[in-house]
This record gives sequence, structure tokens and C-alpha cells, in this order.
Amino acid sequence: MTLLNVENLRTHFFTDLGVVKAVDGVSFSLNRGETLGIVGESGCGKTMMALSLLRLVPEPPGKIVGGRILFQLTQTGGPVDLMLLSLKQMRDIRGKRISMIFQEPMTSLNPVFTIGNQIAEAIELHRGGSKKEVYDQTIEILKLVGMPAPQRRINDYPHQLSGGMRQRVIIAMALSCRPDVLIADEPTTALDVTIQAQILELIEDVQRRLNMAMILVTHDFGVIAEVTRRVIVMYAGRFVEEGPTEDIFASPLHPYTQGLLKAIPPLKKKSEKTRLPTISGTVPSLLNLPRGCTFQDRCPKVQPHCRIEEPQLEEKGAHRTVRCYYPA
Repeated sequence: MTLLNVENLRTHFFTDLGVVKAVDGVSFSLNRGETLGIVGESGCGKTMMALSLLRLVPEPPGKIVGGRILFQLTQTGGPVDLMLLSLKQMRDIRGKRISMIFQEPMTSLNPVFTIGNQIAEAIELHRGGSKKEVYDQTIEILKLVGMPAPQRRINDYPHQLSGGMRQRVIIAMALSCRPDVLIADEPTTALDVTIQAQILELIEDVQRRLNMAMILVTHDFGVIAEVTRRVIVMYAGRFVEEGPTEDIFASPLHPYTQGLLKAIPPLKKKSEKTRLPTISGTVPSLLNLPRGCTFQDRCPKVQPHCRIEEPQLEEKGAHRTVRCYYPA
């Protein structure tokens, strides 16, 4: 069952220097219980796309200028376009039906309130209940995310917790109302490798228990390989490749995807003289994108036609799409 369907979503920022096309015509669907990965370099528009789904783009200078976000609100009726809802209606959906794990737990948590107060606030807002019921639900969700000694930790402030514990609190807040869709934006950034593995395992376990759909936003292909079944590669505000995760790793089609995968350090030890391949250049300024393919100045396969007209997303076999004139 399709839970979320995004059509030609465009989010722009209007600045004194010009228009920044942070998200420029992205489309995808998400089924119940599915895990979709969105991967790309910093600055490619991943986070802004995630914020756009919840209509959390700061206005001004940002604005969602086009597209539809169709969400299946009920089991029987048709999908509802979230772009047409009032702000009050959107507030009822945020946290309750679609929730988000934000980057950097220390900036996402309020330092002057206990973690119990912050989780309870979301429960009171969307689910209601007596003080005891809210307290019991808060303890229950802290247990669900593996918080040690939740009855004691519920009275702690964010600065009293380790980075891994803070991340568990953020996940607990996102899951407190049992949402249908969870958007996880770089959920393991700034955590050490051991804690990263624990958090990823936790998210997967909770997702299976609650049968949630999840959008995992990251720059780390290792995380993508661990958690997702389908992946979208994003570059300069647009999708450049989409397909099943196994297929993307086995046979990447777009030169950008190929470059990202080649840059992953191998498990086997290589000689000291062997250097990891890199993608030359940097992501172009979204204020002044080149004519034609946005990846042209960094692409080893660039041809004159690539500098004239932008390629469109085309189907390449079962469940594969790519935006390239000369895919692998």
C-alpha cells in the first residue's frame, strides 16, 4: 500500500543574490513498512527535501513553490495533499502521523527541560490522557528505545546524558505517537562507530515492531547498505538515480553514484601507495547551476551534448531510473 507519494516537489530560497533551487522537481513514493534511503553529498538538498515533506521550510526566505505531497491519512479514503492543509491541520500530522529524527541531538533537545518533560509534551499534545497515563507511556517509549534505567533517566537533563543516550531520547520523541512515517535525517552523525551500529539496529527493530515506513537521509553508503531496501541518489537538488539497494551497489548506472561507491574504503588492506579514488571538483552553486547536466564539470564521461541539454530521468530495466545520457 502506497503511504506517501511525492510529485515534482520544488523548494526554493529567495535571496539577495538570486534564487537557490534547493529541491528542484523530485518525485518518489513510499509504501507502508518500507525503508527508503536518500543519499548524497552535503549541500545536495537532502535535509531540505525532508523538511519540505513536513512543511517546515523557513518562510521567508524559503518557499515550497510547486509539487504535491500526497499522504494516505485514512485506510479507506483517498490520499490528501499536505500542501493544501492549514497550519493547524499540519501540526496535527507532525509527530502523530509523520515524525522526524533531526540532526544533532544537543540542538534538538531543550537544555532547560528534563527528557521526560520533552517526551511527555508530544504525547499530551497528540494522544492526551491523565498525568499517570502520560508518565507510563513515556516510560514505555524509553524502554522501547533501550534507555537504561528509564525511571531514573526520565528526570535527567540533556547535558547529563551521553551522545548515544541523547540520540535515543530523540528517537523516543519521534516514536512517542507511533507515526506511520519516520524521517531519519543523519541519525548516526557525530556518534562513534559502536554507538552508530546500536542506533541503526534500534531503528530497524522499532520499525519492524510498529510496521512504520521510513525515509533515511544520509551521506553514508555504509548506513544505506545496512538499513535500506531501496535507495535514491541526490545531486544538486535533483534525483540522479533510483533503484533497489542491492542493484545500486552491484551495478551503479550514474557516474556520480559510481564515484561515491568507489570512494568507500575497502575492507582488504591495500599498499600504502594505493590512494582512494575521489570525485574531482565540488557541487556547483545552486545559485548558478550550469546549463545541461549539473554533474558535467565533475564527470569523467562528459560529452558536448551534456553541456547543452539536461538529461531526464529514464527507466533502465526493472525498478531502475537514471538521469544520464551515458549510463553504465
